[in-house]
This record gives sequence, C-alpha cells and structure tokens, in this order.
Amino acid sequence: MGEFFMTKSAWVLLGTVTAVFFLEASKKRAVCTIQGEIHPVKALRKVWLIQNGDTVPANNLGSRFKIAVKPGEYSVWIDAIAPYQDHLVEGIRLLDEQTDDLGGIELIQN
Repeated sequence: MGEFFMTKSAWVLLGTVTAVFFLEASKKRAVCTIQGEIHPVKALRKVWLIQNGDTVPANNLGSRFKIAVKPGEYSVWIDAIAPYQDHLVEGIRLLDEQTDDLGGIELIQN
C-alpha cells in the first residue's frame, strides 16, 4: 500500500508541476519600448536605462536606441563624449505594451 501511495503522490506532483508550467507559459507578457535618437552621433558613448537604482546598458545602433522593458517608471541617461554634456530623461512611465519615443535628443557642448 505504501508503494501505491508514493506512486499516486508522484503523479499528483507531476500533474501540479505540469499545470503550473502551462499556466505560466500562457500568460501574456507585457513588453514596453523606450526609443530615441541621439545627435550628433559622434557625441554618444552609451545609453543607460535606470529603474529603482538599477542601471543597465542599452544597445544602440549608431545614433538610435531601442529598449524593451516591463511596464514601470524609468529614466534614460545618455553618457556623452567630451566636450558634450551627458543628458538625463526622467519620469518615463510606461503601461502595458506602450512605446515612449523620446524623439531626437540633441547633446550640447560644454
């Protein structure tokens, strides 16, 4: 009888794990986007995404950048090459599947 109980328990555990896996896989994952373009491109060193004190580098292609993120509040810091000044965009609030296009960002010289 102990063997049957263990086998039944194993099937219950397997069924539970399978159900959780399929429920998680079927969830709609909200993805938002932050994008923009930096001018002049020669002034751009790196674009950084900031949220709750965490800083993550963004991939940029030439002067353009595009970042896929979860809904939330973000800042974007543009690290410029001297003699250009760094630039910070704060208060970017994104809801489900929203895109925030920061447009053209003109970096100015010191």
